Amino acid sequence: MKTLYDLVIGAKTSFGDKTFIKEKAAGDAISEKSFNQFAADALRVSAFLKDKFGKKIHAGVVGPTSYNYLVGYIGAMIGGNTGVPIDAQLSPDDIAELLDRADVEALFFDKKFAAALPVFKEKCPKIKEYVLLADTAEDATALGEVLAEYSPDTPDEIPAEGDLAAILFTSGTTGKAKGVMLSHGNFMDNVFCCDNEATTEDVLLTVLPIHHVYCFTCDILLSLRYGTTVCINDSLMKVAQNLKLFQPTIILLVPMIVSTIYKQIKKASKSLPLIPMKVIAKKAFGGRLKMMFSGGAYLNPDLLTAYEKLGITIAQGYGMTECSPRITSADLTRKSDGDVGKIVKGCEVRIVDGEITVKSPSVMQGYYKDEQSTAETLKDGWLYTGDLGHTDEFGRLYITGRKKNLIILSNGENVSPEELENKFEAANIAQELMVYSEDEMLTLELFLGSELYKGKSDEKIAAEIKDKVKAINKTLPSSKNIHRIRVRNVEFEKTTSRKIKRAQSVQGETI
Repeated sequence: MKTLYDLVIGAKTSFGDKTFIKEKAAGDAISEKSFNQFAADALRVSAFLKDKFGKKIHAGVVGPTSYNYLVGYIGAMIGGNTGVPIDAQLSPDDIAELLDRADVEALFFDKKFAAALPVFKEKCPKIKEYVLLADTAEDATALGEVLAEYSPDTPDEIPAEGDLAAILFTSGTTGKAKGVMLSHGNFMDNVFCCDNEATTEDVLLTVLPIHHVYCFTCDILLSLRYGTTVCINDSLMKVAQNLKLFQPTIILLVPMIVSTIYKQIKKASKSLPLIPMKVIAKKAFGGRLKMMFSGGAYLNPDLLTAYEKLGITIAQGYGMTECSPRITSADLTRKSDGDVGKIVKGCEVRIVDGEITVKSPSVMQGYYKDEQSTAETLKDGWLYTGDLGHTDEFGRLYITGRKKNLIILSNGENVSPEELENKFEAANIAQELMVYSEDEMLTLELFLGSELYKGKSDEKIAAEIKDKVKAINKTLPSSKNIHRIRVRNVEFEKTTSRKIKRAQSVQGETI
């Protein structure tokens, strides 16, 4: 299998009428679509775009995860077009800017964006076709109409391994979003870079935003490979409800959600002291969960231990959009000691001046219309990740921070703020925090939240915080000691993927 077309048709051939997608429908009903149905509907979208444009185009898609979203997105790509998934949390103006920058000519959009059509039409003159991801529509073509009108014919031109499959915009904590160009070969290498990850008996609950490559590759494409049933979580507010409804065996999360669910389990355990916490956890996850995968950010090792005590294994990996995304995957043969998994097959990692660099068939083609950024990131076939880290003799990778975030003090010492932040997060010192240099002084700024120090006086809170900082300072070289603490009253500004932006004003008062 070399392309997404091969993957979709292969899943149809291998798994046929087995359920591929489950999602909530009207009322309490659950809609189910088979691998056969999905392949047919994706081919219909391909035929529609060929009929309307007669050439390969860039097709945008915006909205939450749904069967229709996947049909539009993957349907465009298996016909040789380039899919452009956009963050649904952005404003209409920002979405329009990215669509225009990516030269999108057709847009598949969720009903939530119907009111934004005038903005898109004004600011995206290249877009000639608008397709509402619904059965019927008034001001646009409805996907239901496309699926009813077109036949699931084999595309005239089946995409090749090196053809551009998607442009995915990064949502970094600094700078302007860059359009990562991933080929069919990039995706397929990443789909097959590990083995024995799931079976046809598994049920996966997809929770993360579908425009992220972590969700798209590891939830959707891997399920097409293994014949796994994907259940769609319709809202982050309903994760607990949907875990019980769909009873997944596998779930992919980011650390923030892993932590939130654990706090909910602890809270439930306090109100039900006679019921073992393991029993509460098993019920909370639907009763059948056998594996949880975490990625996208640093996962506190204490959470790994806490879930292990509940009988739940968390597998941690590492990757980035530019690598489709997996660079490492969980090493379940050894207990984690702070690593982010084992380097996947077909991927080479070397450390250059402390920076992790990667060579792999999964590595992107470059950034769309951005030769300078491409040249800075891709050098002699190696992807410079911007992450600092090291490997061990077992092929496991350890992350220590971001190169661009390094704090260089006047004495020549280099300090990774992430390394320090991870230590303070593990100490449960605040709900949110950030380390930076202020007047040549390492500063820790905190947003405490409403629960952590509830009922305590300001003096007591300040004393507890200072004691925690003092204790951690003792474990660090003097060059990495925190010398100033600030406490702020508002949350830090974040990206739509909930990562704290480093480029923001200091708002905390010194304690």
